Amino acid sequence: MKLALRSTTTATALAMAVGLGISGVAAAAPAPAPASVSALRCDAPQYFSTQWNAGGSIRCTGGAFVARAVCFKPGYGNYTHYGNRVESGGTSTVWCDTNATVQVITGLAS
Repeated sequence: MKLALRSTTTATALAMAVGLGISGVAAAAPAPAPASVSALRCDAPQYFSTQWNAGGSIRCTGGAFVARAVCFKPGYGNYTHYGNRVESGGTSTVWCDTNATVQVITGLAS
């Protein structure tokens, strides 16, 4: 009789574990992107350079953001640098490494 009780208890525990596993999978679904990501609107970037460095700035509205620059350095290739984080309406500035050029600057919601 005890064996039957243990089997029932084990079956119940197994059913509960499976039920919890299924609900855990449903909870792991990715959340939709925040509205602020799609609402970001940016002006045309401003590019500037010195004798050794190149960089730029960008002004965006619609949420906090950072400037993102794709830079190119001979012998290394493309890489990404990020500017300072600013609130909506502000200007973020980003610089590439010495002897590198700026390929493009965009605003990235943060």
